[in-house]
Amino acid sequence: MTVAADVGRASMPWWREPTKDQWMAWIAAWLGWTLDAFDFTIFLLIMLPISQEFGVPLTAVTAVFAVTLWLRLLGATAAGWMADHMGRRAPLMISILWYSLCNFIAGFSPTFAFLFFFRALLGIGMGAEWPAGAALAMESWPARSRGFMSGVLQGSWGLGFALSSLCYGFLYGKTNPLYGIFPYAGPTIGWREMLWIGIVPALVCVWIRFYVKEPEVWAENKRIRDKQSDAAAAAAGRVGGSRFLANALSVAGWIVAGAAMFAPLFFACQWALPYLIQSQLNTLLAAVLAGYLTLFLLPNLARMFRVGMPYAFSIFLPGLFWNTLTACVWMSAAFCVYYSIWALFATYLQKELSWTPQMVATPLFWANIVVFLGNSLWGILADKWGRRWAIIVPAVIAIFITPLYLWNSLPLWIIVGFILQGVFGGSIYGQNPSYLSERYPTEVRGAASGFVYHQGAIFGGLIAPALTYLAIDQKMGFALPMMYSTIGFLLLVIIAVLLGPETKGKKLTAELEVKI
Repeated sequence: MTVAADVGRASMPWWREPTKDQWMAWIAAWLGWTLDAFDFTIFLLIMLPISQEFGVPLTAVTAVFAVTLWLRLLGATAAGWMADHMGRRAPLMISILWYSLCNFIAGFSPTFAFLFFFRALLGIGMGAEWPAGAALAMESWPARSRGFMSGVLQGSWGLGFALSSLCYGFLYGKTNPLYGIFPYAGPTIGWREMLWIGIVPALVCVWIRFYVKEPEVWAENKRIRDKQSDAAAAAAGRVGGSRFLANALSVAGWIVAGAAMFAPLFFACQWALPYLIQSQLNTLLAAVLAGYLTLFLLPNLARMFRVGMPYAFSIFLPGLFWNTLTACVWMSAAFCVYYSIWALFATYLQKELSWTPQMVATPLFWANIVVFLGNSLWGILADKWGRRWAIIVPAVIAIFITPLYLWNSLPLWIIVGFILQGVFGGSIYGQNPSYLSERYPTEVRGAASGFVYHQGAIFGGLIAPALTYLAIDQKMGFALPMMYSTIGFLLLVIIAVLLGPETKGKKLTAELEVKI
């Protein structure tokens, strides 16, 4: 019966295999991700006018961008935990509302500090969207075309960026219909109006609320976990209603234990780092290093002493440790590649080459359209070649594309080279949803993929300030630092993915796979 059903599904067109509910789940994730991209990337196009209006250095504005990225990890970890325990829909809706409102409020900023605060908060909602949306879409989708639809989903970040480029190119500097209606609205459309447009994605939550259902795989897995938890509670002499209190106490205990381990590790790292590197960022680097050591050491110590722990911590235990380590390196390098290519490209064209808004929008718009098409194309190849080669091959080609648009100042070469980069360097991300979802069991998929993906934002957030420092303070210009950074991190992506597992064709099931 099962064999006959599998043969029947294989003979039908791939787009008819998913059910209506599966399509609805995928569309919800697609909308959330595309509009998330719009709200975030619009800021990359208006950093220079913001620095001019508030009279702050450009490096200070890039710091807003960096902190926004760092707070993505907080949102992703929280939303991943919520997605694994409460379902995929609720955190997805919360995240979309969060980032939409933060962007809108930031447009009314009376001071740079106010803008800094709300754009930083936006990072929490931005980070929360991805783990909930990716889990919702991927575990609902049939394995046969999961790589392709993962590419379309992740590549839609390019559509969001293209949309923000269109808004910037066609609206920025034009007559403002909100002048005299909204406070701070000027006679022409400026950076504030670009942020106000970001409230539109909030409307998607209404559609998700009424038309999207939880994936059956997650619902069944949750039922099994609850049954197991109730059995353990009964064996320990607790009533079933105490599960929430037990979970709350467990979380509080782990936070205290984590803080107790982090503190001495932080001071030890802070003491040791100056012997290795002299930098103004040593305190931040010490905190990051101590954080990683705490995450990897604490669950293993708990296991050694047979202390119970949340399912999410299993990703740091021996069974999944190498998987998590290589995935963290891969995603950190991939974030650094992305922001080496995109974060300061518009600023480079505006500041060093004096391009107009329409000229700046041209390569950004078309390159992001190509990012969408490229991720979709490599998604098709991922279903044939495997997830790893669909990442490695475009990364290798991107290394040779990079100098085309950064080693000259001719507009034609810059536009053509940057658009080509969209097919390769901009398309190494298409397998992020499918590959991360397939690498982890259902009971930890949201938390694991959310953590692994967004911990990379810590390192990606350092790219814009570091490149700006080299370009302006060290007088290197933007092109060379961007080129060296892009090529170096592409090499690291290739190595990390080669060391990871291949997951093509993996079926995502409701069975409990984690043993803690």
